[in-house]
Formats: sequence, structure tokens, C-alpha cells
Amino acid sequence: YSPKTLDPQVTAGEFGKRSLEDPGLRTALIASGHWKARQSWPPAPWGLRPLQGAGLHYSPDIAVAKAQAQSALAAIGTADTTPNPSLAFAPELGTSGGVASPWVLGFSLNFPIETAGKRQLIVSQARAQSNAAVLGISEKAWAVISGVRSSLLDLEAGSKRLEILNSQRENDAEIVAIIGGKIQVGESPRTDLGVYQTQQSRNLVDLADGRSKLETARARLADAIGVPAISLRGLMVCFGPLDRFPEMPSTQTLRKAALLQRTDLLGLLENYAAADAGLRLEIARQYPDLNLNPGYTFDQGQAKWALGIGLSLPIDRNLGPIREAIAKREEAAAIFERQQIKIRGELDQSLAAYNDDRTRLRDIEKLLADQEFQLIAAEKLNQAGEADRLGIFAARSLVLQTSLVRIDALLQAQQSLGKLADSAQQDLD
Repeated sequence: YSPKTLDPQVTAGEFGKRSLEDPGLRTALIASGHWKARQSWPPAPWGLRPLQGAGLHYSPDIAVAKAQAQSALAAIGTADTTPNPSLAFAPELGTSGGVASPWVLGFSLNFPIETAGKRQLIVSQARAQSNAAVLGISEKAWAVISGVRSSLLDLEAGSKRLEILNSQRENDAEIVAIIGGKIQVGESPRTDLGVYQTQQSRNLVDLADGRSKLETARARLADAIGVPAISLRGLMVCFGPLDRFPEMPSTQTLRKAALLQRTDLLGLLENYAAADAGLRLEIARQYPDLNLNPGYTFDQGQAKWALGIGLSLPIDRNLGPIREAIAKREEAAAIFERQQIKIRGELDQSLAAYNDDRTRLRDIEKLLADQEFQLIAAEKLNQAGEADRLGIFAARSLVLQTSLVRIDALLQAQQSLGKLADSAQQDLD
């Protein structure tokens, strides 16, 4: 026995020391293929790949899954251990007189012998359960990869929104100043100023809300990686171009990956294999096990040897446990089929949502292109002296508003792409 204390204060302190600039993290990223040894360290900025690698390195969920897999692996060794023999000592005391010694000393051993391949079936069951636990590591790993992508995507979109909102604030200030000047010279009614001031106030509220959401997204990213939120302060992170979408695999390829290769389905198959091994074990227990009982007795100065053979007698032919094992196997099959049907539905919905979001994005981008053309036209008219500056800033306001809508549409399309990748557990970026 080696004592190992678990001190909450120590574990909390160790978590607080986690950092993305840790040299040990660089070694882990190189080993996992999320960083190349020839690249300078640390990344500037941190992109999607290295952040996902950091999540795989630090994730507490993966650490738990690995510990559970080690426990399941150790259980295989336990299952492959034959039952220990037992030793019995039974002294007897005789009360009749005239004997050399009133004591009769007896020893006996018991060697259990399993029959009908029960030991191999127990090992098969433990091995299937271990395989399911190992596949659980991959399941948690994919959840980390997906979580980091989603959080970084929110952070990137929030940053882009903040840039547009700042531009909108400056544009609103210019419009209010121009309208104020027109009111002073009597060219515009005072009611026009109220309309634009209301719009300015609303945009300022959106700007404050955008800053708050940006900090929330940064905290979510830190949680997805498994590091303190303070470790991301001042750190440059970048998702990449939001308008970059991959060449999609065929629907048949995605469906095959989703319905046949997802780690949760493979884990459920291993659970079914464990239930099937359990059924075969209960059927094998219809056959009696043997017990060899060699013994020795020292009786009144005489040495006596004995060899006994015992049998377990399954009078009911183990029918109760067999019925229970059959039900458990049927339950495991039903759970697998339910998950497969659920995944198929998720995949179909994700495909439809992704295609719809891409169509909506193209419509918004077409509208934005038209408004940008109108802005250019307004600038040309102003340069030619045929229009005032208010027309430029009004056209720019429409462009900025549609740009915000485009950012939201890009975020929605990228989120749909992430859900589609989750449905098939395929890296589509």
C-alpha cells in the first residue's frame, strides 16, 4: 500500500497554475499532431487546432474517462484470475476415556474447478466492458474538440460584431452631428434628430451588450479547454475566416460515418457484446462446477488420507439468471437501435439546417453587395456636388446594419456546420 492524499487546496492550486504557455503543453501538442516542432512557440495567434489540442491535454472529462478505462482494463486481470483454493482445519475432541489422545486433528483443502469455459466467458465480458470504456475516451475527446470549436466561434463572431458596432457608433455620431447642423440652419425639423438619437442609443446598448457577451465567450472557451479564464486574458485567439466553408462530403459518406463509425455506437456495440457474453456465461452455469477436497486426519495416532469430489447442483438449470441475461441483451440491442435512429434524425436535420443557413447567407450577402454599391454611388454623387454628406452616412448605416446581420448568418451557418460534424463525428473544417 502506498498512501496518496487528495487535498482540495492542492488540486485547486494546481488548476490555477495551468497556462497555454506551459512548455509541457507544447510537447503534448507536438505528440498529438496539433503543433509542429519547427514552429515558434507559443502560437500568435492561437488558432483552432492548437486550442483543440490544449483542450485534449487539459480536459478533466478526458482524465476521468482515462481513469475509468484503466479501471475496466484492470478488471480483465481480475476476471482472468482462477478462484483461490481454501484450507479448513477441523480439530475434534473425544470425551470417552481409555484412548491414547482425545484429540482428532483434521485438515482439508478445497480446489474449485470451473467447467464449460466459464472463465473465458467472464474474461470476454470484462474485455468488452473495457473496450466500451476505452471508446468512452474518444467520445469525450470529440466533445472537447466540438466544445472548443463552438466557444472559439462565438468569441470570433463576437469580436467581429464589436468591430462593426464601433464603426456604427462612429457613423451614428456623424449623422447626429450633421442633422444637428441642419436643424440650426433650419434645413431639417427637430423631429429628425430624435429619430437618429434613438437609433444611436439603441446601438450604444448593443455595443455594451456585445462587450459583455465577448467576455462570456472568452470564459466559455477557457472552460472548454480546461484552464482558468484569467489565463486567456490578453491572449490572441483566432478562429479564422468565418466565411470559409469546406467542400462537403457526399450525403452517403456522412451517413455511413454517422451510422457505422461513431464512437458512441461502437461503445454500445461493446455493451451488447458484454451482455451477450453474460448470457453465454449464465447458460454455461447450467453445468456444475467441480470441487476437489483432499484431506488429512490424525486420529488416535493413525494418519488417514481422503479425497473428496463435490459438485454444484443447479437444480433449476439456472433458468432465472438466464432469463435475466436474455432481457439485458435485448435491452442493449434496443439501446443501440434507438441511438442509431436518433443519430440518423440528427444528421438529416443538421444537413437541412446547414443547407438552409448557407442559402440565407447567400441572400444576405447579395443584399449587402447591393447596399455597398449604393454607398459607392452616394460617395460619387457627393464628390460631384449633387448630394450632401448625410446621404453617405445614411447609406453606410444600412451597410453596417446588414453587416451585423451577415455576421449573425455566418455564425449560424458555422454552428450548423459544427452540428453536422457532431452528427457524423467527422472533422469537416
